Amino acid sequence: MTKSTFLNLIVFLAFPISLFANHSIALPETVPVTSPAAEGGKLVGKVVESPANTAVSFATVALLAARDSSITDGVVTDENGAFTMSNVAAGSYLLRITNMGYQTLFVPNIRVSPEANLVDLGSITLIPEAQKLAEVVVRGEKSMIVDDIDKKIVNIGKDMLATSNNVSDLLEKVPAVSLDENGNPQVRGKGNVVVLIDGKPSNLYGSDLPTILQSFPANLIERIDVMTTPSAKYEGEGASGVIDIITKKTKIRGTNGGVRIGLGNKNNHNVSGNLSYRAGKFGLNASLSGQSRGMTWKRTLSRDNFLSEESAHLEQSGTGANKGINAFGRIGMNYDFNEKNALEIGMNYSQNSNRNNSNLLNETSNTSGAIVETFRRLNNSTGNGNNMNFNVDYRKKFDKKDQQFNFTTSYSIGESDGESYYVQESEIDSLMRDQQNLRNNNRNSLFVNADYTWPITSKATLETGFRTRMSSNDNTNSFYNKNLETGTYVFDENISNIFGYRDATYTGFMTFSQKTDDWGMRVGMRVTDYNQEINQISADRKFDVHFLTLVPSLALTRKLGDASQLKLNYSRRVQRPEADWLNPFTDVSDPRNIQSGNPNLRPEFTHKAEMGYSNYEESGGFGPSLFMDYSNNAITRIRTLDESGISLTRYDNVGRELSYGFETDFSKKIGDVLKINGSGRVFRSEVVSQIAQIDNRTWSYSGNLNAFITLPADFRASAYVNYEGPRAIAQGTREGVFLANMGIRKDLLEKKATISFNVQDIFLSRAYKSQLMTETYSQSSLWQQTNRQVNLTFQYRFGKISASGDDA
Repeated sequence: MTKSTFLNLIVFLAFPISLFANHSIALPETVPVTSPAAEGGKLVGKVVESPANTAVSFATVALLAARDSSITDGVVTDENGAFTMSNVAAGSYLLRITNMGYQTLFVPNIRVSPEANLVDLGSITLIPEAQKLAEVVVRGEKSMIVDDIDKKIVNIGKDMLATSNNVSDLLEKVPAVSLDENGNPQVRGKGNVVVLIDGKPSNLYGSDLPTILQSFPANLIERIDVMTTPSAKYEGEGASGVIDIITKKTKIRGTNGGVRIGLGNKNNHNVSGNLSYRAGKFGLNASLSGQSRGMTWKRTLSRDNFLSEESAHLEQSGTGANKGINAFGRIGMNYDFNEKNALEIGMNYSQNSNRNNSNLLNETSNTSGAIVETFRRLNNSTGNGNNMNFNVDYRKKFDKKDQQFNFTTSYSIGESDGESYYVQESEIDSLMRDQQNLRNNNRNSLFVNADYTWPITSKATLETGFRTRMSSNDNTNSFYNKNLETGTYVFDENISNIFGYRDATYTGFMTFSQKTDDWGMRVGMRVTDYNQEINQISADRKFDVHFLTLVPSLALTRKLGDASQLKLNYSRRVQRPEADWLNPFTDVSDPRNIQSGNPNLRPEFTHKAEMGYSNYEESGGFGPSLFMDYSNNAITRIRTLDESGISLTRYDNVGRELSYGFETDFSKKIGDVLKINGSGRVFRSEVVSQIAQIDNRTWSYSGNLNAFITLPADFRASAYVNYEGPRAIAQGTREGVFLANMGIRKDLLEKKATISFNVQDIFLSRAYKSQLMTETYSQSSLWQQTNRQVNLTFQYRFGKISASGDDA
């Protein structure tokens, strides 16, 4: 039984819905008598669907007294549609059967005689509902936050959906989660987060994570799981944690779906549609989305060079624009062979194209302030990419409750290409440039996962599994300089690169969970064999790397009440170098600030511990905690400077990083008008490396707040604010970043449609500033998006039914 189905049943049982009779059948007035009953009779029967006579699972069966229609008993049909009512007192009754997507059925003339002990009602047929959506919508929302033993589950309710177009918008509303300037998720303000989609690595959907998150429509998401100290069940990567984005898998019979159209300024438009169909054992779902996006930005940099014989000062100022179009589609089919075996197959396809341009002015001056050189760098770049993913999921349930076997496999193939043109203008002939960069990337990945859950006893469970992932990445970067005399482009082998990358990960895990009435424990171990093959084809250098890692985890909980508990978690994480971090290609798009990969990177290991309390109910709750993250051999971006004033940035293993502090998230429903949720933290961050001469330590604070307000005439408003305080980074500090968004929506057409208006970065305050200070240079920089995003969205839902009021 899925969680959404279970909640629907609770709603039916706790708040019986009185509907008028649409259909009834007559039964014989006499029934067989087998033997006297001491405590009352027993009613049995089976609920089936017309016209196929397939079982109707989890229907609500209520027994009403014939004299006044009061409820005397009630049960829910099992997965085969069967139901049993025991100890039914002698008398006359009326049976009412309800289920979402079907007409309510009343069965009259149910008589239980004093001497009868079994009344067999046989098969009772329900007719699928063919009326309008509003007649069968059941309103019952889940608690927003659910605290599990090793993660926090954030259910995506209608308020979050109404003001979100894609997954990126949703993530900003999740406690403890934020996005950096490039759209990559952060947990507690730090990157290195593993993002999963339905438990599978997100890179199966493409190589550019921000584009993937912007491509996924928000209304396809059921919940988001956030794991700050993940258990051994999850891969050991992700020093900051794991985010698992769970998509909807409705099994409601019938056809339903929706379309969404959004119009925004600066060419930020989107359109999406989804469709679900299910009949009997077969289900089909499909979705398609497209998005155009536009963003303008500005950048400044000021740097003093202490290495040169005469101290030099560099000033940079520039503007740019990024434009893109992306499309995403998926189709899936599922088939339930029986109540114990189910198969799902699916395919995803994504495509994106982008165009970027920038105009960067560089001025270098001496100690007296006189400008010694000036040049302007113009850049125009285009890129295209596509990715296709195929997946198969098989689920096997056993006779024993919660005993289950799952098998998943995915294969992904993708490619991307791009070209950039650089024109450098200057009055100094030696600084004039006309350059071309051609890029090509081909990648593929295979993912196989099998896990088995064995309930040893009713309170003890063993989970074990095996996972393998193999991927390859071939990257070609060709750089050309134009000969100004001949007008031809000449290949530059010094900064061109052909890079081949292969990896294979074999990992197995085992977790043991034990629960009592008050205590819970989950202990686990993951063993990973990681093999990496790096081929610097241009340099004729090839070598292999092999890591064997152990990732233990421990989680303890102590219940203090129905909704409150104490929790203690520990996990060891590993951050393995990514292909882009290893690729030694030198990016010279900014010739005064070049970037390169480091093929000599080693893994980073992080110890994470957390102790907290939580109390979440439907009306709200909170979850304060103390946390500590410690990593040695930390992977950090390091900037070095040469005497000519050119800086080189690349990832390196520099030393240790430590952060510890206090955090809390909270949610509160205030009457029927206001709902708020958010999170906040105060923490100490330290980055220390004797080799790199780094010693940065500072206290910081950050937090976010969401407010959802119900207004008259079916209007709803929302507001979001986020602040990431100053913190220590390698070689310096990063200043605080503030962001504010707002939205308002109105339901239309009997709540089948919604129109919403949203504004992101209202005050244009999302500015990223940093200050770096070493023995060789001092630098301050700024990057800021210069256009706020304004969006008007219309959404329409169609179909016979709607799922529990959670869709918006």
